[in-house]
Amino acid sequence: MGNKTKKRTLYFLLPLFILFFSCQEKKTNVKAENTSIEWRKKDWNFGNVIQGEEVAHTFHFRNTGQSNLFIKKIETGCGCTIANYDKVPVLPGKEGKIEITFNSAGRYGKQYKEICIFANIPEKQTILSFTANVTE
Repeated sequence: MGNKTKKRTLYFLLPLFILFFSCQEKKTNVKAENTSIEWRKKDWNFGNVIQGEEVAHTFHFRNTGQSNLFIKKIETGCGCTIANYDKVPVLPGKEGKIEITFNSAGRYGKQYKEICIFANIPEKQTILSFTANVTE
């Protein structure tokens, strides 16, 4: 390789290196190690529910960490369950809630459902659950 080829390669690669290193994302400290959730109760039993009935329950939690707690998203197991929550951070020491509604239409017998809560906690997620016995 001649000097001209080496210089061309250097002139070509140098801007790419500069661009690559200048565009690196700066990581912000989310402090997941300083957040935690304490649930009053992580499961609920609706008992007997008449088929077609909608029932609701509120899960309560407290931010027992030292940083703001962010619920990033909630996933339910099926379309029969809806989860609602405030999309604002829960300050350290404060309480939050997740309201769920179960629609028993088209369901029969013993039902077990899970709700997956994704948050900025060390575990990354928490599982809540409920049961219901759907009758006619």
